[in-house]
Amino acid sequence: MRRITLVAATRPNFIKIAPLYLCLKQQGWCEVRLLYVAQHPPGPMTTEIARSLGIPEFDDTIVLEDGGSPMRRLGIIADKVHDFITQAGPDQMPDLMPDLIVVPGDVDASLAATIAARRAGVPVAHLEAGLRSFDETMPEELNRMLIDSISDLHLPPSQAAMDNLVYGEGRAIKRTQLVGNIMIDTLMHIYRAEYRPAILDQLDLERFALCTFHRPSNVDSAQALEQLYGVLKNVARHHPLLFPVHPRTRANIEAFGLTEKFTGQDWLRLCDPIPYIDFIHLIARSEFVLTDSGGVQEEAAFLKRLCFTFRDNTERPQTIEAGSNHLISIHNYQSVITKALAAGRQIQDIPLWDGLTAERVAQCLRTFLEP
Repeated sequence: MRRITLVAATRPNFIKIAPLYLCLKQQGWCEVRLLYVAQHPPGPMTTEIARSLGIPEFDDTIVLEDGGSPMRRLGIIADKVHDFITQAGPDQMPDLMPDLIVVPGDVDASLAATIAARRAGVPVAHLEAGLRSFDETMPEELNRMLIDSISDLHLPPSQAAMDNLVYGEGRAIKRTQLVGNIMIDTLMHIYRAEYRPAILDQLDLERFALCTFHRPSNVDSAQALEQLYGVLKNVARHHPLLFPVHPRTRANIEAFGLTEKFTGQDWLRLCDPIPYIDFIHLIARSEFVLTDSGGVQEEAAFLKRLCFTFRDNTERPQTIEAGSNHLISIHNYQSVITKALAAGRQIQDIPLWDGLTAERVAQCLRTFLEP
């Protein structure tokens, strides 16, 4: 029986890995294990979401010490994943040596695991391969490019991502399979139209816009946060904002002495990160979404909500083509938002967002391992 290790470290990872993990478990043709790299501490962003998606415990866990630069952390993760693989190697515990490692997305843990696996002679499949913002100032963009450059199997979620890999970068088409958006598998599994998040009653909210920000370009300096605050204040003149705050965003608000400005406003309701099921239903009930997150762009598109992305680019152009997503900047956000809201929601379905991606991925993995 073939052995597959799935790597997950952050909330978006679990959203993408959970349906594949459960699908492979059910199919039974391989032994599948979930390796949790504790890039973030336990809680709503990691362990709690895994449990809510049907993964009560992890098969293996790599614990990281706090602190250190991003580059140092990258090296530590790679070293620990390499140790994990080689300690299960043919000379020690051959029954645990993986035949394939699957990494999702573009987080540091995915890049580190890819490097570690390839150095140990284990092939890598990249789930959500080929996404490109063409902005190499983004750490995630560099991670995506590096992962794809040494992966053995590419599993792009969209035709645009497929084209980036095959025509833009020359990846072998026999090792590049269009599978669709696996995050939609999870969303379709948990979404219920009648579900009402408790936080709406706690904050006495009915009509609201939902916002979430964590990109370094928007939250890693006092100037960027001051600029973001100005955008939120202007947008909220007609739409009260609900803002679940990412841990690093909250830490920066406090570090730059902006806590008083961001809190205590009737028009801006801050809260801690919330369970994924609640977050999805908040998107569905919102007037619109204001974000810098890649995943939220997709979730809003599937739930037929307008999304305004405070970035110069997106690696998910299909959300723009579908009519949901609009890129905004400090210079044009008021006019873009006003125009889009006046036009109303005319959002199209996106191909292969059908809840069957995990099954297609599982078949690709089986074909790769058992040609």
